[in-house]
Amino acid sequence: MKKFLVLLLCLSFSPAFALPLSPESRQEVRQINAFLKAVYAQRANDPAAFALLEQALKRSPDSAYIKRLLVAQALADGKPELAKPYDDFVPADTTDPEDWTVYGAYQWKLGQVDEAEKAYEKALALAPENAQVLYQYASLLSSLGSMQAASKLLELAEKYPALAADIYTTAGNIYGRSKQYQQALAYYDKALAVSPKDPAAMLGRAEVYEKTSQYFLMLHELEELEKIGYGSAATYSRMGSVFLLVKDLPKAEAYFLKAKADDNGDVPTSYFLALLAEQKGDYARAASYVRDAADYNENASKWIQVSFYLQRLNQPQESLNTLAQAYQKFPGNVEVGYFYGVALNDNAQYKKAARVLAQVLSSNPSYAEARLQYAYALDGLKKYKLLEEQLEMLVGENPQNAAALNLYAYSLAERGVRLDEASAYAARALAVSPQDASFMDTMAWIYFKQNKLDQARDLLAPIDGETMAANAEIAYHYGAVLAALGQTDEAKKYLEMARSEIKAADKLYKRIK
Repeated sequence: MKKFLVLLLCLSFSPAFALPLSPESRQEVRQINAFLKAVYAQRANDPAAFALLEQALKRSPDSAYIKRLLVAQALADGKPELAKPYDDFVPADTTDPEDWTVYGAYQWKLGQVDEAEKAYEKALALAPENAQVLYQYASLLSSLGSMQAASKLLELAEKYPALAADIYTTAGNIYGRSKQYQQALAYYDKALAVSPKDPAAMLGRAEVYEKTSQYFLMLHELEELEKIGYGSAATYSRMGSVFLLVKDLPKAEAYFLKAKADDNGDVPTSYFLALLAEQKGDYARAASYVRDAADYNENASKWIQVSFYLQRLNQPQESLNTLAQAYQKFPGNVEVGYFYGVALNDNAQYKKAARVLAQVLSSNPSYAEARLQYAYALDGLKKYKLLEEQLEMLVGENPQNAAALNLYAYSLAERGVRLDEASAYAARALAVSPQDASFMDTMAWIYFKQNKLDQARDLLAPIDGETMAANAEIAYHYGAVLAALGQTDEAKKYLEMARSEIKAADKLYKRIK
């Protein structure tokens, strides 16, 4: 082939190509041009390289070299199946180690490990100092993870001392995956004896210490890695998690912040930083950490987590908006649908809540919490027949469902109907949770509706002031009971707590004032 390139060069310096090319020469020139075009495309990582190599092969169908390039390109493109028509490129008597290296890689990709091993061994026999071939062979052995593979690796370490550290580390990895931790440590130590600052061996040793719960040794190893400049988000995050484990929260946070500085979206780091911020009550920072996680836009539970933090920050509208966006972003996600329905109920958007929760129940009819929230929405919409059907289902499935019993009792009391039945439901709820202030309030409100004022007062009086202040409805009910008993001064104190949220409380407050 070289002689034709020389011919072309000579012709290029001839004026007007004075000597005409013969048909055979023209054919050879076309072959060379097609080949060069394909090779340049291959070197430039051009997606058209494989097709150009096929065109070149059509002009030189007997070229084993072009076939080898085609196999190598198919592997590079991640399409080993395209190499099948060309996998006969290795002559039986070849002395070219590259032939066997490419063939070994091809067989490995097909899962023909024995054939791949044979090919790499032939390549090494032909080129014993070829580091690339040795590296690929060692990688193949490492992937096998067997003790036989480890034995072969150790033979290679003896033959090729320049690569001994890498080979010992690979052997250590094999033993580590097999949970033979003492042998793994022995080979990591061998690697470090050859190359004292080998980061792969140091990391391997740290992993063994972690798996054997030798956390302080693990931290020491990772700190040594950090000193020689091999700190990373992954190692910092692992260090942070170990410091969490030993309850050294300041150091844990410091290393998680290092991990975040190295990789802002590192998922474990974001999780732990949010957890630490939550423990401090810093919900704004916790929400920020969760949003920064690389998987935030693909992880529905993290949107729910952010909405929880916003709720704790007393930002109910922002919390609701986050869930609304999540509901659009993750259609069909049951947990998002449930929490969105809860938030809509809290926002008194009962019609939308009922629609969302009905959708959740259509695919998950046994989701009791979603059915209870659906019942709350129906109560808000005054769809009492459908409400009672849902509550009957809940109580039928679980006669001790205190929340469903309480809602049933309260709905009847609010409507002023079937008060004896309401009293029975309220009593059953209280039997399950006798100290629940909301259940006590329901029973007291039933007593109020039955004009059993002393009993109502006796139930509400023990509820502490903090609970009253946090729950306008209970405060209103207690104020109404006291007002009915003629204790107007005391009643005004509780009605004052409720009047900004409950119109009936404001109206009663003004009337008795």
